[in-house]
Amino acid sequence: MKFKDVNTSISPKLILPIFLVVTYTISILFLGKYAGGLNLSIGNNAYLNSQINYQPLLLVVSAISILSTFLLNKESFKQYFSWGSISAIGKEMKFFGIKEGDSWLKTGLSLCVVITGITAVFMYFQLKATQADFSLITGALPWILLFSLTNSLGEEMIFRMGIVAPLKDIIPPQSIYLISAILFGIPHFAGMPNGIIGASLAGVLGYVLAKSMEETKGIFWAWTIHFLQDVVIIGSLFLMNNQG
Repeated sequence: MKFKDVNTSISPKLILPIFLVVTYTISILFLGKYAGGLNLSIGNNAYLNSQINYQPLLLVVSAISILSTFLLNKESFKQYFSWGSISAIGKEMKFFGIKEGDSWLKTGLSLCVVITGITAVFMYFQLKATQADFSLITGALPWILLFSLTNSLGEEMIFRMGIVAPLKDIIPPQSIYLISAILFGIPHFAGMPNGIIGASLAGVLGYVLAKSMEETKGIFWAWTIHFLQDVVIIGSLFLMNNQG
């Protein structure tokens, strides 16, 4: 496949999608800080109350991102804005033990288990120090699942769809994955987990999810894997905010 080798270092087709994702990222970070102004509440858990205010705003930003992605590359958008081929053949990625010719059905299921497992172990040790009452999860589970769905969808539309679709055939796939990884990793410096570790882990995840979207030509595995991570993280943050 030939890439549009038209001085991509200054090409608007390269710069504009990155600029837009950075803009949307700044917007959601700002909204996350001031979302409480909506004054919505679903109980006495501070974290869930913050999410009922933040998630609608995230979906608004992601809707704007979807529109801009469509306008930047309509044909590519139509190709990726679908479930895709969940059993498509992928390319080798030794770091994750992905072999050349492995199907994304096998790879996706493996990543769901491995990445979610790693996240769960990390969050468990965070929770252990707080003596969290895990029985409280049951009553909050519908909200945890809902917020995990909306958060993962919103972020995938911005950080994956907003990069993979517009940059298709502009630069090599590996460069697209790397850009998505960097743009996704940096904001997670203040996430959970935070710091260099959090940003690095999010960056690696962003790379893998971008790869899944490109190779399957759809959002299924990226959204599914991201959703499972968010269930663990949002559930853990809920428990952390139930401490006396």
